[in-house]
Amino acid sequence: MFNTNKINKNSLGYNIISEKEPMGVVAEQYRKLRTNIEYSSFNKELKVVNLTSAFQSEGKSVTALNLSTVYAQSEIKTLLIDMDLRRPKIHRAFQLSNAQGLSNLVTQGLSKEDVIHEVNDYLHVLPSGEKMPYPAEFLMSKKLHALIDEFRKEYDRIIIDTPPMTAVTDASIVGKFCDGTIMVVASRQTDTEAAKNAVKQLKENGSNIIGGILTRVSKKDNRYMNYYYEYK
Repeated sequence: MFNTNKINKNSLGYNIISEKEPMGVVAEQYRKLRTNIEYSSFNKELKVVNLTSAFQSEGKSVTALNLSTVYAQSEIKTLLIDMDLRRPKIHRAFQLSNAQGLSNLVTQGLSKEDVIHEVNDYLHVLPSGEKMPYPAEFLMSKKLHALIDEFRKEYDRIIIDTPPMTAVTDASIVGKFCDGTIMVVASRQTDTEAAKNAVKQLKENGSNIIGGILTRVSKKDNRYMNYYYEYK
């Protein structure tokens, strides 16, 4: 479908542990996360899922990378989109240029083949692209929403990386047109009240919170590694 450059698996970023060590303990935790997401969708298919966190450096982007990878490893056609238009990271993991991406696709009318990169037959990556002067307005645009609707027809799963909640409102905006939102929380790092406030804000703005992920757990507490749980 896409006439794009295929990326050698050996060039993938070090933090895509599900690709580098697919039989390891951490990769298995990401597969469990994938399974839990599927089981949480009793009444509605969770085709489009976005990930956010309360603060920076809580493992949000790494989780998005690995979750997308384990979906693709199950031969589920997956699109990973970087919607962190302010501090994008996804392109770095795949050693891609971020000169063109989502923003260019929407505002400049580029073709999908120009900006979507094919990692393999089942995993495609859409970088954020050129920086926008008003990211929030861009995320609310009808053109972007129409594009997501197109992607729904082309992909089995769409994973979206969005900015932290305490920095900007972008994740709340994105959550409105996603089927589910996952909150990433860093062990012994994330302020509890800040995380609760972030979840509250997401819910108030119409996001469907399907659960959360605990990251950065010490080895002595590894039974909790990337543990998936529901917010009550």
